[in-house]
Amino acid sequence: MDPVCNILGIDKVNVDGKLILIEERHNSNANFVLNSVILDALNRNYGICFALFHNTFHHYHNVGMKFGYNLTVLRAEGKVRVIEPMKIIESKMRSRNDERTYDMQGTDVNVTYNVSNDINDSLFGTITDEYHKMKKSHKHVIIIIDDLGHLYNLGFTLKDSMSYVRFLRSLIEHDIASQLCIAIHTYKCELQNSIANRSVHILKHMAHLFVKIDSFKTGQSNDVSGKITINWRVDRIRNEHKWSEISKYMYKLLDRQVKIYSPGH
Repeated sequence: MDPVCNILGIDKVNVDGKLILIEERHNSNANFVLNSVILDALNRNYGICFALFHNTFHHYHNVGMKFGYNLTVLRAEGKVRVIEPMKIIESKMRSRNDERTYDMQGTDVNVTYNVSNDINDSLFGTITDEYHKMKKSHKHVIIIIDDLGHLYNLGFTLKDSMSYVRFLRSLIEHDIASQLCIAIHTYKCELQNSIANRSVHILKHMAHLFVKIDSFKTGQSNDVSGKITINWRVDRIRNEHKWSEISKYMYKLLDRQVKIYSPGH
């Protein structure tokens, strides 16, 4: 049994129609939580749609091989689809720059290019299209977005990103047979006004399950790697399983496993 799935509770709860939010605090690494979400989805025979802003598909393949599944084979079998937003953005920017160069050859008009306005429909339209393609062969699908914070590096506003997250959440809630999992990297207190940090405060209220991965204030430790905070925000689920509103653990990352410790042990 995956100990991370166990403490998250996703091996006990039907997460269809729900949003899982994973906050990766600065100097911590939430990949092991994403891997457990992927593992749980595969165990349930879900189709997986990756939207990878940060880590590459090759990264997830390598991690998966350590835990006994081959994402490259699953991709070839049509059980995994991969959206690479940076390639979409590069293509749109290249196309736009070519058009701009052509226009400026025949006119003196000053052209202003807003990256987010030009790519947002294309990017999230692609995610939606891939989701619907996966639904043709899989009753259940999970959309995994890693890492939403990169949108803000590209000039997206908080309003832009939240409107599309609401759209994707509505998509899976309407379907009631799919999940949405979003990972986002945030920063320490001196940067608490960054857009990524502000977006987490909004997303927490939209999420059904909120997971925060953090490092220790005292720095690195040989015994444990960091802290994990779990907040099921659905009263019915917490009451059914007799879970606390907020649960806290410590974890140790090893090469092929994750060890979980209760505070004080």
